[in-house]
Amino acid sequence: MKRIKHLGNFLLACVMAVVCLICLGVCLFFRMDGELLAVGFITGVWAVTDFYEAFHKEPIEERVGGQGDERDVFLAMKSSRTAMGIFNKVLFLASVLSLWGFAKFDLAFLLPVGVTLSGAVLFLFLLLLGVNLYYEKRG
Repeated sequence: MKRIKHLGNFLLACVMAVVCLICLGVCLFFRMDGELLAVGFITGVWAVTDFYEAFHKEPIEERVGGQGDERDVFLAMKSSRTAMGIFNKVLFLASVLSLWGFAKFDLAFLLPVGVTLSGAVLFLFLLLLGVNLYYEKRG
């Protein structure tokens, strides 16, 4: 029997397998619903993929650690930071535009969209702030 190499993927695969079985069981025994069938199929594929990764792949830190030099690590950090910055700006712009559209044109569906996007922007800001503070103290 193979050893579990990544416990996080194994636990997620177990949860997804349970969700898949519940969806397919409800679909089979109670009512045939296309949405439940689709969710069961998607979670089943997710479970199979995570089971494979749990037994065949090592954690990302071990895979990348031995292969990259300082320049590769720096480029990965710089590119991920740039991508995060672009994503934050696009998310903020979308939230401002949806709130502006609600205020200007009185389209009711834009208010929850704008509030949700603003909450996501706030969450990402607080997450980035927390990560920066963590690495400044321990880095």
